Amino acid sequence: MLTAISGCGGERLSPAALAARKALQFARPQEALDKLSEGAGESTPVGHFLRACALEQLERLDAAKAEIKLAVDAAPNNPKYKGYSLRLKLFEGDEAAITPLLELYDQNPSSAAVSLYAIFAFQAKHVKQRSESKLRAARVQLDKALAALKTALSLSGEIPEHHRELLGMAVWFEQADDAIKLVDALLREDPDNAEFLRDRVKVLLMAKTPSETISAATALFKQQERTEAAAVEFANTLNRLPPGPVVLRQYESLRETFPTNTAILLRHCWSLGKAGRSVEACAELATAFDQQSDPRRRRTLAQSAVAIPLEAEDADTAAQQLKRFRKEIRDDQMIAYFEGQIAELRKDYSGSVSKMQDVVNIYRSDSNASPELARIALAHIQKVLTEQQLAEQIRNAAELTLRRGGINQYDAVDIRKEAQSLLNLLEVHDRPSLEKPKSEGPTIVIPDETPPK
Repeated sequence: MLTAISGCGGERLSPAALAARKALQFARPQEALDKLSEGAGESTPVGHFLRACALEQLERLDAAKAEIKLAVDAAPNNPKYKGYSLRLKLFEGDEAAITPLLELYDQNPSSAAVSLYAIFAFQAKHVKQRSESKLRAARVQLDKALAALKTALSLSGEIPEHHRELLGMAVWFEQADDAIKLVDALLREDPDNAEFLRDRVKVLLMAKTPSETISAATALFKQQERTEAAAVEFANTLNRLPPGPVVLRQYESLRETFPTNTAILLRHCWSLGKAGRSVEACAELATAFDQQSDPRRRRTLAQSAVAIPLEAEDADTAAQQLKRFRKEIRDDQMIAYFEGQIAELRKDYSGSVSKMQDVVNIYRSDSNASPELARIALAHIQKVLTEQQLAEQIRNAAELTLRRGGINQYDAVDIRKEAQSLLNLLEVHDRPSLEKPKSEGPTIVIPDETPPK
C-alpha cells in the first residue's frame, strides 16, 4: 500500500518509508535505516533521500552523499533532493553551493525543505561577508535566513524528518513560540523522550519563563531517575535562571541529596553571587575547600571564591578572597586578571590596564598560559582606553566652550564634573561580547563530572 504525502512532490510513500520518516522525526536514524532495509529494501527516490537523512544524523556524510545522488539522479527535478545535496556540499565547506542553493530557494519559496536548507546558505553568506568587513550586507543575510525559517516553520508538517533540525534553528533565531509548539508536538507522541525533554528545557530558557523551565527541568530530572549526573544537569539549568527563592531552594534540595558534588555546589554559589549574596557564597566555598582533597577541585573552588564576588562587583570581598587563596590558585596569569578586575571596580583604570597587560604578556611568554584569558584582557584594555579617550574628549570640549565664552564658571564646573563621571556612566553599558556571561564567571572551569567521594 502506498500513501500520498503532501510536500513530497506528489510522491507516494510505502509503509517502510513512512516508518523511516517517523523514526527520523524522533531522532532514531538507525531505526530509519532498518525500516528502509526491510524486505526487498526501499529503492525509490524518497527511500534514498530518507536514507541520506539517516546517514547524515549518524555522521556518515560520504554515505549520505552517495544516497542523495541516487535520489537526484532518479528525480532530477525534485527541489528537495537538489537542495539537500547542495546543503551537504555546504557542510563540507564548499562555498560554491551557496549561490545555487539560494537560487533554488528563489524558485521554490513555498517549499518547507528548500526554505530550511536555504537558512544554511544565508548563514554561510553572512559569515563570508563578515569576513570581508561587509557588515551591513551580512546583517541582511540573517534577516533573509529568518524569513526562510518562518516559511519552514509554517510548513513544518511537510518535513517531519527535519523537525529536530528545525527546532534547533528556531532556538538559534529565538523563535520561542514556534519552538515550543514543535517540541510540545514531539513530546505528545513520545512523552518520555529524554532528548525532547532537554529540548523543552532549552526552549523555555530561551523564552525566559523561569517557573515553566523549572517544571520542565524537574520532569527531565525524574525521567533520568534522579541520578547524580542528572542532578548536575539540573543545576546547570538552574544556573541560567534568575536566582529567585524557588531556584535557590532547588539547589538546596540537590545539595542535600548529593552533598559532596562539587559541580552542584559551584553552580549554587554562582547563583548566590548573582543574588547579591557573594559573602555567603564564599563561605560555602571555603567550607568545601577545607573538605576537598583533590588538587584540581581545590584550585577551582579557590578561583571561584574570587570570581564570584568580582561578578557581583564586590571588590573588597574579591580582594579578601584573592589574598586568602593566592597560593592555592598558583596561576600568575589568572591572578593578574583578578587584580585587573579588582582595580577596575575600584576605579583605578591605569592599574587595571597595567594588570591586563600583564595577562597578555604572560600569555606571550608562557606556552601553557590561557589564550582565552589573554583575549578577554585585550578586550578589557581596549574598552577602558576607549572610554578614557572619550572622557578626555568631553573634558577638552568643556574647556574649549569655557574659553569661547557663553558659559559661566559655575556651569563649566558642572560640565567638568559630568566629563569626569563619564567612565562611571559607561560602566553600566553592556560588556564586550568577548567576555563570558556573568552567570558563568569569566574564566572558571566548573567540573561536570562527579567528583570522587
